[in-house]
Amino acid sequence: MAIKPVTRSAEADLKNGFSSGLNVASQLLLSIRPAVENDVPALIRLLRRSWLVTWAPELPFYAVQAFASADPVPAVVEARWPIMWVAVIGERLAGRVEVEMDRLENIEVDPALWRQGFGPALLAHGESLIARSHSVAFLEVRAFNARAIRFYTRHGWKEVRRYPGTECGAPVENIEMSKSF
Repeated sequence: MAIKPVTRSAEADLKNGFSSGLNVASQLLLSIRPAVENDVPALIRLLRRSWLVTWAPELPFYAVQAFASADPVPAVVEARWPIMWVAVIGERLAGRVEVEMDRLENIEVDPALWRQGFGPALLAHGESLIARSHSVAFLEVRAFNARAIRFYTRHGWKEVRRYPGTECGAPVENIEMSKSF
């Protein structure tokens, strides 16, 4: 998926870690491709950052300690990278989407790149993969993740049910959402 060719100012943003505040998604060439084994280190960094920025502030300290102590991310990435698709800008991994059958299992964008168009691109890609063989897609989101719930709702997802769960030993409320194609 190409958004726009790289411009001189976008190249500078890439070197400077996207610090200029430009809408990078509209300035750079974004591609979404299947993850490869060489992506594993970047995926581990992405998932750790995403969890710490999105989930850790919403959980009790003991759950954050459990996450830090267990560090489940490397094992998860090693086991699941073959079903992941990654969004990349040049050599930089910007995000990932994980699809399994009719489920959008995970979607993450590097928090440094939020609100620049990568989330909708990854979501559209995941939905297109599911729509090839299913008329309805499902996902699970934590009730505390209001930002993600708004994002999915804006893109046509509807709440199906709520149910209890746990995250690193802490009780959480899960929301199952669906979207028909």
